[in-house]
Amino acid sequence: MDHNLFSRLSAVTPEEQRILDGSQVNLSEYARSRAGEVAFDALFHNGRLIEVRPHTRFAPFPRHRHDYVEILYMASGQTTHHLAGGTVRVQRGELLFLGRNTWHAIDPAGRDDVGVNFLIDPAFFHTAFDLMDESGPLSDFLIHCLTGGGSGDEYLHFQASDILPVQNLVENLIYTVYHPDQSTERIQELTMGILLLHLMRLAHRAQISGSGARELALQALAYIEHHYPHATLSAFAADSRVPVYTASRAIKAHLGQTFQQLLHERRLTAAARLLQHTQLPISEITASVGYENTGHFFRSFKARFGVTPREYRLDTACK
Repeated sequence: MDHNLFSRLSAVTPEEQRILDGSQVNLSEYARSRAGEVAFDALFHNGRLIEVRPHTRFAPFPRHRHDYVEILYMASGQTTHHLAGGTVRVQRGELLFLGRNTWHAIDPAGRDDVGVNFLIDPAFFHTAFDLMDESGPLSDFLIHCLTGGGSGDEYLHFQASDILPVQNLVENLIYTVYHPDQSTERIQELTMGILLLHLMRLAHRAQISGSGARELALQALAYIEHHYPHATLSAFAADSRVPVYTASRAIKAHLGQTFQQLLHERRLTAAARLLQHTQLPISEITASVGYENTGHFFRSFKARFGVTPREYRLDTACK
């Protein structure tokens, strides 16, 4: 990380100085709160959808939840978080996504444990994905985890300290907050969109709240995202070293659809993107997304989008 930016993040804040002088974290100092429920609406200035705060060090952070999405990035050191789904230790370069209404408490961080909290309005994620024109079962799942009503234990822990693009994108986001200009909001939205695209491709390295079956379901979505032209349930089960029936049951239970339904959805959204953004013949698109039978592809596409592939290409070309 840039030296000047890190120095700014690691400087002792007035709140931290009060803690060093003998105080403790007081949730009421942040915003309106009741019973540990914190609303940081006061921190979203002038309609902005994202804010950044250094993580408070030197004292335990009481159990609380909030009505926005929080992303913690550790610039150095580590922090330990206690959630309904267990204890999570976030190391340097890693990211912890906390969904809306997720209850959590945090152990004291030391001087060298420098974290950055992104406070994000849930609408920001929809905007970021829309700008990147990205859709599919995996993105839908991540958005639901982070921005839905929440069960009180929604989190995603990405171990991405060795992924240079992720590190660079996070640093760029931090930089834009401290150096705003007229294009800051647009840059933040695009940067977050690109970051989410990278993280979607690292979903196999994410720890997710809930049971092992839920993690298996997330891995299935990541597998479909990477391999949808040739993906099969049996191949995924073999890669995951679980029986086919175990994988099938976990996917249906946690995603509400079968593996085959999710696979068809991903193939169709991929085909739609190719129809909109390329001039490839429809026959080539059909084969490239994994359909061997052209008639099956045409019927499935029309059932999904309400028009034939050719009509979809003409309609989107006019917009």
